[in-house]
Formats: sequence, structure tokens, C-alpha cells
Amino acid sequence: MGYGFSSLHPLPSFLYYLGAIILIMTFYHPIFLLAGLLILIATNFIQDRGKKIKSYRKFYIFMAMIIIFMNPIISSRGETVLFYIFDRVITLESLVYGICTAISLISIMVLFLSYNMIITEDKFMYLFSDMLPKTSFLIMMTMGFIPLLKRRITEINTVQELKGGKEYGNKFKEKLIERMKVLNILLIWSLEESIIRARSMRARGYGAVQKRSFYFNYRMDKLDIFTLLFIIFAVFTLMFSWNSGIIHYEIYPKVSSVNLEFKTILFFILYILYLGIPIIIEGMDKLKWHK
Repeated sequence: MGYGFSSLHPLPSFLYYLGAIILIMTFYHPIFLLAGLLILIATNFIQDRGKKIKSYRKFYIFMAMIIIFMNPIISSRGETVLFYIFDRVITLESLVYGICTAISLISIMVLFLSYNMIITEDKFMYLFSDMLPKTSFLIMMTMGFIPLLKRRITEINTVQELKGGKEYGNKFKEKLIERMKVLNILLIWSLEESIIRARSMRARGYGAVQKRSFYFNYRMDKLDIFTLLFIIFAVFTLMFSWNSGIIHYEIYPKVSSVNLEFKTILFFILYILYLGIPIIIEGMDKLKWHK
């Protein structure tokens, strides 16, 4: 059934990621965003020692730099003028908004790395197959399609290299022809497997019965119930505090100062505890095993 956060019931696990996305996209507060990103990075290092996040780190840095530099050029909103570039006004507000947007987007992408490790295909089907059987199956197939194609392209390139067919040459036309060959092999391979999978599903009677059976029989224990209640409480409390203006931070029309009042600190602690749920559960399991 798994260890640590992966052993949690699928319902609180899925709601955790859903709530985390909502909070990250809502709380455009630099301290909240930066602390959340650090916690999510730590979570990935705990779950797989940072293997996936290390493989994507160059892409994350490149994307963040593009957003941070492009937003002030595209948008000139804001009252605090920093300087001019080719008669284009660069404001502090647009720069801060670009930084917050970059941190928010990277946080969500890092969160999805953890999501792919925790919410397996069986867990996803367990949650949604009764309500939306066809839609849930389609979503599950779509989510696994891009990683599958990436692995297959790597395998095809490896085979082409062993056959001596990866010498693309210096001309653009030669490189294009070789890339088209790889794409052709990938499409044929994917179509053949889709036909085999469809026949296998039909032979096994997929969709013939209304009640779907599961390999894992998930049951909620005390930790699952407590985690579920805490997730609901934390999300509603934090969203209420933001909508009520208790956690106040404005970027436009002028960047407001970061004031850490007592109420803000309390909600910041709640925000940290919510995003740190996987770390807390992993730590609790490690303590049990050491004892």
C-alpha cells in the first residue's frame, strides 16, 4: 500500500494537491509563495531524493527567467518607475508580479511531480470511476501519455544510435529527415499499442459490469480522517482570511509593504503546516520505524 504519504487514503491525498493548487494560485504574497516553493522542493527530495526535480531544474530556471524578464516589458502597469528600455517603462510592480507569477507556476509544476508519484492510476480510478467512468479513464490515459512518449523517444533514439542512424549531419534537411523518421516510428508504435490495448480491454470485459472492482481495497483509518478534516479546515480558513483581507498584499497599482502582523503570522503557520502535510506524515512514519 506504500509508505509515508503514499500510504494515505486516495481521497485526502487528492484533496491535498487540489487545495495546494488553489492556495498557490490565490496567495500572491512573496513570503507565502517563496516558503511554499521551498516546502514543495523539500517534499520532492524526501519522496524521491530530488531525482525528478533535478532533471527539470534547467527548464524551471529558464522558464522563470523568461517570465520575470518578459512581464515588465509586456506590462507597464504600476506607479513606481525603475528605468526605461527603448522608451518602454519598467515598473517595480510589473517586476514583482512577474517574480510572483514565476514562483507560483514553478510551485505548481513541482507539486505535480509529487502528484505523479503519489496519485497512481489505480488511486485515480478508485476516486472517479464510479462517478465518471469514461472521463476518468480518458484523463488517466492522457496524463500518462506524455511521459510514455518521452520514454519511447529515448528508446527509439537509443536504437537508432546503435544502428548508426543518429548521425544527423550538418544540413538542416538531413536533421529534419532523421527527426521525421523518429516521429514516424513513434506514431506507428503508439497506434499499434493502442489497438492491442483496446482488444485486451474488450477481451477482459471492460465496461461490461457497472460496478468496477479494485486491486486495492482502500479504507480510511484515524490518520486519514484527521488529515482529511485538517485539509478542509485549512483550505476554508486560509481562503476566508484572504477574501476578508486579513492577509493583505497588493502589487497593483503600487507594491504594498510586507507587514507581518500577528494574524498574518498565524495564517502563515497554518499555510506552512498545510503544504508540509507530506513531510509531517513521512516524518511520523520514520519515527515509528526507528522505534
